Amino acid sequence: MENETLLKASLRHLPGALLSVPLGILGGMFCGAAILSLCLLSGRSQTTGAEYPGYLEHVGDFLLGVMTVGAMYGGIVGALMGPLGYVTVVRTTGFKRAILPATIGTIVGGYAGSLAAPLLGIPTGIAGFFIALQFVQYKYSVQLKGTAATAPSLTSSIDQAELR
Repeated sequence: MENETLLKASLRHLPGALLSVPLGILGGMFCGAAILSLCLLSGRSQTTGAEYPGYLEHVGDFLLGVMTVGAMYGGIVGALMGPLGYVTVVRTTGFKRAILPATIGTIVGGYAGSLAAPLLGIPTGIAGFFIALQFVQYKYSVQLKGTAATAPSLTSSIDQAELR
């Protein structure tokens, strides 16, 4: 009986777990490119490219190269952290609630770490991602508790829907 319930629960979360991999890759690519671009534009990378001849004509090429490197590293990290984030938090709160705070947390954490040392950008970006997810989970649980206090019939219907 327990194995059947575990199997049903596993199959119910399988599409979300599979979706978290490409979303993690794309989100990681975006965040990695944003973090490295912010570091470049703030001068943290020890160069802004301005010392190269023809800088004004080729600034887009230089920024595109930095964004490509950031996207490459971010995609790899996102492929690993996306499913982990899904298993720990997102499966209970949903993708819609988590995507914007997770993106902001990753960029802020990664940029803050990169200001201290370039290699700290990756672990602090991951930390920012999970801190943002914990914030989303806390906020969601508070909303559910508020709903339970004001409309008990609504929560009982939610509980019944989850049992099916």
